[in-house]
Amino acid sequence: MAVKVRVPGSLRKWFDGKDVVTCTGSNIAECIEDLNVAHPGICDRLIDEEGATGRVLIFLNGDNIGSLNGLQTTVGDGDEISIIPLAAGG
Repeated sequence: MAVKVRVPGSLRKWFDGKDVVTCTGSNIAECIEDLNVAHPGICDRLIDEEGATGRVLIFLNGDNIGSLNGLQTTVGDGDEISIIPLAAGG
């Protein structure tokens, strides 16, 4: 299943400068693994050592996957994933 991924400006250097890429998978975790094949190292930028998305917020069709099934959230053909980097400051 082809899933569209919207890439924010701060992560585009790891996606060959593209603002939209596609991936395949049956859930978010598989999509991230697929992205990592095409863009080596991106998994480490999105998922921490414990398998959590603590570095970014991930949305599926506008819904935060944290309020769905997390990385096991099912995706379908034509769905859209958005990645939002977390920022800290004060």
